[in-house]
Amino acid sequence: MANLNRIILVGRLTADPEARTTTDGTAVTKFRLAVDRPVAGARRDDSIDLIDVVAWQRLAEVCGQDLKKGRLALVEGRIQNRSFEDQSGQRRWVTEVVAKNMTRLDGSPNSSPVAGSQVKEEIIDDSELESDLPF
Repeated sequence: MANLNRIILVGRLTADPEARTTTDGTAVTKFRLAVDRPVAGARRDDSIDLIDVVAWQRLAEVCGQDLKKGRLALVEGRIQNRSFEDQSGQRRWVTEVVAKNMTRLDGSPNSSPVAGSQVKEEIIDDSELESDLPF
């Protein structure tokens, strides 16, 4: 059976994006979205998830230029877990969304969808999947 790692988020930026370039010249932009999570009976502050997002290449450049604190954005991408060693030698884990597309939803003139770097997507034939199902 095929696996799927896809996420769609709508939220507001908690701060201006952090744009930089890697040592090999690749653009990367990081930002955090505040996304409402409806919870019955909870206070508004208790039902907000803060989700880290990273964009690469052309999408990173656009996010760095167009997004600002408080802007409403729709982000499509995938969840990624990675680890690194901090300055004290401890292994740290990070969960973040790697953005594939971004659309500003705040009614700005440039609020059209922006796609990230071209990604070849595999088309799956549904008939092949049906034979793998246990029911």
